[in-house]
Amino acid sequence: MKRILIAGLLMLATTVASAQQGPAQSPQRFGDLLVYHNTFNSSFLQPDIAAATGLQRGPRQGVVNIAVQRNSAEGPQAVDARVEGTVKNLLQQTTPLQFIRVKEQDAVYFVANYTAGQRGLLQFEVRIQAEEGAPTHTLRFQQEFHPDE
Repeated sequence: MKRILIAGLLMLATTVASAQQGPAQSPQRFGDLLVYHNTFNSSFLQPDIAAATGLQRGPRQGVVNIAVQRNSAEGPQAVDARVEGTVKNLLQQTTPLQFIRVKEQDAVYFVANYTAGQRGLLQFEVRIQAEEGAPTHTLRFQQEFHPDE
């Protein structure tokens, strides 16, 4: 039951953050894979939800959320992929992202904290491997971070 609440609140935070940061991102296609991504300030998460997922909250903490699906005859299916990546600031300082896997029934999400010292454009590079031996795909996107005041 708590996991349903966690996944639901992560998606709610994502929806709220997307509404404040602009239109939702379209999924990136890699063959039959769809990769959804977004970022939001960690303050959108309730403290108990952040703690339950292992995420940190703070005025300079952001969250990146990745979901991978595969198109199939039955419709989109969640993929329990291998996800790793980095975030780079305008000074070209690169920090690895430590993704946390959140599984809820048929859904799988990968979330990671990142820190930004000030407002600015961040560049994300996320590598996704659907399963062992499959090709690794690279998703690149950028997002402006606005620290909580």
